Amino acid sequence: METPVSKYWLDIVVAQIEAAHPKGDLIVESGHSPSGNYHVGFLREFIISSAIAAKLREHGRVAKHLDFVDDFDVLRKVPANVSPDWERYLGQPLYLVPDPFGDCHSSYGDHFLGNLYVSLKQLGAEFESMRASVEYPRGIFTDSIEKSLSRLDDAKRIIAEVSHRQLGEDWSPVQILSDQNSLRDWQYTGWDKAKQVVRYEAQSGETGEISYTAGRVKLDWRLDWPARWAFLGISAEPFGRDHASKGGSYDTGSVLVRDIFGGQPPFPIPYEFVNLLGQTKKMSKSAGDVMTPADALEIMPPEIVRYFLGKARPAKTLFFDSGLGLYNLVDEYAKVEADALAGRDNEFKEAYQFAAQGSFERKISSVPFSHLVSVYQAALGNHEVIWRLLERTGYEAIVRDQKKVIETELTFVKNWLEKYAPPEVKFTVTDKLSPVELSDDQKAFLAALSEADLETGLKDAQSAHDLIYETIQNGPVKPPEAFQALYQVLIGQNSGPRAGAFLATLAELKGQSWLISRLLLEA
Repeated sequence: METPVSKYWLDIVVAQIEAAHPKGDLIVESGHSPSGNYHVGFLREFIISSAIAAKLREHGRVAKHLDFVDDFDVLRKVPANVSPDWERYLGQPLYLVPDPFGDCHSSYGDHFLGNLYVSLKQLGAEFESMRASVEYPRGIFTDSIEKSLSRLDDAKRIIAEVSHRQLGEDWSPVQILSDQNSLRDWQYTGWDKAKQVVRYEAQSGETGEISYTAGRVKLDWRLDWPARWAFLGISAEPFGRDHASKGGSYDTGSVLVRDIFGGQPPFPIPYEFVNLLGQTKKMSKSAGDVMTPADALEIMPPEIVRYFLGKARPAKTLFFDSGLGLYNLVDEYAKVEADALAGRDNEFKEAYQFAAQGSFERKISSVPFSHLVSVYQAALGNHEVIWRLLERTGYEAIVRDQKKVIETELTFVKNWLEKYAPPEVKFTVTDKLSPVELSDDQKAFLAALSEADLETGLKDAQSAHDLIYETIQNGPVKPPEAFQALYQVLIGQNSGPRAGAFLATLAELKGQSWLISRLLLEA
């Protein structure tokens, strides 16, 4: 019997990579510049790279994910969350720009990279890291610099022919670090291979020469990228669709790596961007207020972040919704997880296996996330009351079996309510009754409810539910208006959590006398 062919994108891509590289060790590269806050959109490249390397190892191949950090890149723009004073460092390489947030890191680049790597560790990513600021001084790029400069006319011709764009007269194959730590002050004018130096002219008109072997000469990114493919032997690389267009960076690099550097281009894995819901443009580090990986990990466990990024094929645009969309994402994962743990089939089982990373333990409870949000607020954040309220609302068995999981999930609920929940799902019991406009029928309903046997009627959620409906049936008010009146006097909104359980909880937390006063519009 033939094994069914997987339709999951990860299995398909890995099969294609192995077909392209049937022998030898494999390196999957990700690459980026620590120019500002990393956002959840960047994680797509990183997670794809790590996932491919891990799957290749599962197949018995020697494979690793190599993350290349271009901290030798120039600071081009000061992000919105960085002091405008940092404009004085524009043009300097990121590894030499001071940390804008104090002394927590040795440089600007270290600050943003360090925060990213903390989150990646939480996400369980396995990778090796290389940094341009370390590798250029080591001389690892020396041969590539010489190949580029010795065939500069050919390189310029290739870039022009493949990209269909002429390079400007001021285009330089290298950037040179000046004595003032700027990559913009000194312009390349020539080189001497025998002396291993490049010649330059400063903005002041002064001329000079400097060694290109000691880390002060950097290849232009159009040459740097394919040079790395060649001397590192990169087998596969994900990159954004902006690099994948016809005549774009990947096409140009593919010709350069063969003709200039004597290597082969990696297997390409172009991916679409991750946009925030309602936005058509990709997230930008310079925006300053982006959703960072650390932000995402405050409102969901690592497994759901991986699931979100790994469920769809790379060519599909993803939309990250930190608002109400989180309800659907968490509950969808909980359903897939429950099916997997029970041995049931699910269309997203491969995505779950990828997200779980071999640790098949429950991470999300069977309580709907929306209900946990309501219960948390109704219980005023008191965990002991939360347990009782969950039991009252039909989740007694789940509390018994999944209490530890729920406890962890409540931290995500708390963070989400504080930072991302939209106003329509947030509520609080006000200490003082806010002015409300109610009809005479609504007031009569509230008064009748206050005169009922609350001692018996509010002993549990079901009793409270029955008491509310009995009061409605004995009066002129219709159910929608009755519940609207209740929510208005309790939380100042037209809707809220399950009314029966909420009333029983308030009677327990606040006392029946407080509840009666509120129903009579006195408190």
